[in-house]
Amino acid sequence: MADYTERANTKLIEAITRIKESEGQDKEAYQLFENELMNHAEFIMPVMIENEESMEDRKLLYAVTALKDGHPYYMLFTSKEKLKAFNREGKKLKTVIHKFEMITDIAYGDENIFGLVINPGTDNFILGRAIISDLRARFKGSDSAEDKGVEFKNVREDEVSEELKNALVMAMRNDSKITKGYLRDMVKNGRLNYVVIIEHTGTMEESFPMIMNICKKHSHDRSVALLSANAPIAAQATEGAEPIYTA
Repeated sequence: MADYTERANTKLIEAITRIKESEGQDKEAYQLFENELMNHAEFIMPVMIENEESMEDRKLLYAVTALKDGHPYYMLFTSKEKLKAFNREGKKLKTVIHKFEMITDIAYGDENIFGLVINPGTDNFILGRAIISDLRARFKGSDSAEDKGVEFKNVREDEVSEELKNALVMAMRNDSKITKGYLRDMVKNGRLNYVVIIEHTGTMEESFPMIMNICKKHSHDRSVALLSANAPIAAQATEGAEPIYTA
């Protein structure tokens, strides 16, 4: 049987492969990846169905997986083969297929998840919440996070910020793939959050889980967003700021 999802994601997989092979340095591949997400990509998502017999009360519960950081991510698969590679035990899974625009709405509305992971078990390609929010804003008709009232400022000066900064600097020094790091405050929809921006030579799944774990331990329950320096919003986030770490 033809796998139409796999066909729809041919260029997306090409972009992911190029990003990985270049250790995150192929800028054109990032542009291709983003274009495919915005215009063509669709994904298989494992689900559980509550009240399946009732159309009125029927509810989809999307499956999550935990990566090295132990945090939950929604799982996206680009083909039946990628799903099969993850489901090695051959369990019977119920799945749905969604375009990426709908997935950004689902992820945006669930504050318990830390992001999306494309093809867990094989590609393990992570999209953090900040990137999801930025792409969702574009789907809704805004060209950038700035149009959605997002403001970046120097990080607040208090004991929690200092503790988090010191822990991040130490972690970045111990990761040879991180070349530069920023810690800033982000104000979005009236809420104040930390945002950590990382310039890296590897792919996101190599360094991000460790950094997110550091944030969880040292942010004292303050919200933290994590961004790759390759993300479209990163230039706005770091404009005029001094890095907390440079390799």
